Amino acid sequence: MTDAASQPQGNRNPEAIAWYVEEAQRVLEDQQRRAESLRTRGGQIAGFGATVLALIGGNVTRLLDALDGTQRTIVGVGFIAAALCLAAAVAVAIWGTLKPKTYASISSDELRLYGTDRFLGEPDLWRVHVRSLHGLEDATASAQDAGNSAAKAIEWSLRAFLAGLGFSLVAIVILISELI
Repeated sequence: MTDAASQPQGNRNPEAIAWYVEEAQRVLEDQQRRAESLRTRGGQIAGFGATVLALIGGNVTRLLDALDGTQRTIVGVGFIAAALCLAAAVAVAIWGTLKPKTYASISSDELRLYGTDRFLGEPDLWRVHVRSLHGLEDATASAQDAGNSAAKAIEWSLRAFLAGLGFSLVAIVILISELI
């Protein structure tokens, strides 16, 4: 396959190609904002999950001391299950959304080339625009992949978080019913 920038101009529309570059930049910015928003959500899940985990862990001994027999065992198992689920939620949120990711884009070497006589003297600016479109395509694909990966991590993290809260709720209901 030949590169469109190296083909003769023919019936190319430079204004249309410039618009395509602007539109591709807008799409890239949208995808990057989406990925960043998902990372923020992942951070919120991780923070809240860690807080609930700390509350459970800091009070479990006192709570279990108020019970005996079967209720103590059920509440203890519920808190262990809750702790495992919440720890999984935090880990998935951190690993899937907060770990640093790199975005492929137009390289600095490519941008450096744009300042050379080869590009500054280019009579057909559309050729440079086409090169930019290829770089924006790669960057947008990377941002979309990062956003999709973060969305999946958030989905699994939320499931684990809700399961942890469910186990906590069961343990707390049993605890309260025993103390009343």
